[in-house]
Amino acid sequence: MKFKDKIKLFPKVTTYFGFPTGEQDSEKASQKGVAIIITLFMITLMTLFMADMQVNAVVSSELAVANRDNLKAEYIAKSGANLANFLISVDLAIDLSMAELQGDAASVTDGPGDIWGQLNNFPIGGDTPELLGSLQQGFDLSKVGDSKVIDTFKLFEGHFTINVQDETSRINVNYCGIRSTEAKCKAALKLLVNCPAEKEYLDRKKIQPAEVVGNIVDWVDSNTEPDAESGHGSESDPYNSREPKVSPKNSFFDSLDELNMVAGWDPDMQKIFSPFLTVYPMPLEAARDNTSNASFLINFNSAPRELLNCLFPKAATECNDKSALYMASRADQEVLKDSSGITNTLRQTFCADDETTKLFTYRSDVYRVTVTGESGLQTKTLEYVLARQKPDDQDAKNQYKSSIKYLYWKML
Repeated sequence: MKFKDKIKLFPKVTTYFGFPTGEQDSEKASQKGVAIIITLFMITLMTLFMADMQVNAVVSSELAVANRDNLKAEYIAKSGANLANFLISVDLAIDLSMAELQGDAASVTDGPGDIWGQLNNFPIGGDTPELLGSLQQGFDLSKVGDSKVIDTFKLFEGHFTINVQDETSRINVNYCGIRSTEAKCKAALKLLVNCPAEKEYLDRKKIQPAEVVGNIVDWVDSNTEPDAESGHGSESDPYNSREPKVSPKNSFFDSLDELNMVAGWDPDMQKIFSPFLTVYPMPLEAARDNTSNASFLINFNSAPRELLNCLFPKAATECNDKSALYMASRADQEVLKDSSGITNTLRQTFCADDETTKLFTYRSDVYRVTVTGESGLQTKTLEYVLARQKPDDQDAKNQYKSSIKYLYWKML
């Protein structure tokens, strides 16, 4: 067989991107089979495109839901803030009404049993109707309960919890910068940092408690002389090595976070001591020169047991049983209504000396409110401090002013 005849036994093959698609003769190339390859290629591209669109749609939907729930959680938290403000205002209105009815015999007091603390950590929202419904059935309250109110709660998507705490139950470090209250403030701080557990912690860090208190006083007082117990030659000595340069503020703390600027203070100390400290209410600048009245007082009716045990060391030793029993039942007892009652209780129950009893009062007008709003998977926490103000009948110009003044506001 000739060579040309052998070649004819192996016809030329048509290829597309290297893939065989059919035979072609020597005269005309055949395109047979190309369509199926192009079709499969386009189907693959369309499948990938549709899969990508589906993923983008799911992600966009989840982001939209998250943004919606995040916004709802924020406004749910603000709804809880309105309820907390209402409770605080109602509590003052009740106190003022009782004082008006009873005259001089009445005492305006504040304690954990007041109306502002009755809903602490109680979830309020869409799940509340079920709880209210079970209460109605269990206590046969159907005759006095309004079913329309319960039905309205069902429209509330999400829920919030409020926690109202008396800010006057803490040590106000700003009063360490006022001449008339500096001694009391320093005494309270020294007792706090010398509490057994806290002092052991400071000893491990090789920090002298008196130096900590002295640095706080040097930061907040108006003079440039170092505190006698700080151990420094000048107020700026512990800050000379800092970069950038820092010097004592010699003015009031604007927030509790500012304590982190004080020499020797760190985040760990902030976590340990901040639950017992505050900077509110902010004292008047005029109080520094004794041109206005200033008083450093802690509300005994709402002060936590941990703080009281530090302020009265014998309460955890000699009077441990009596003080523990008193604190366990304090919420169920009638709040103390005068200074003499506080003094007697401190002497008998906490083994306090006469000087330390002068640190306390029985009422407050400053509160810290923490509201947590939840919607879906989103959570927003609102924390603020407010001061409630008594109406002033003599102030004709501002007689319609709000009874609440915000001192601090932060949405987390």
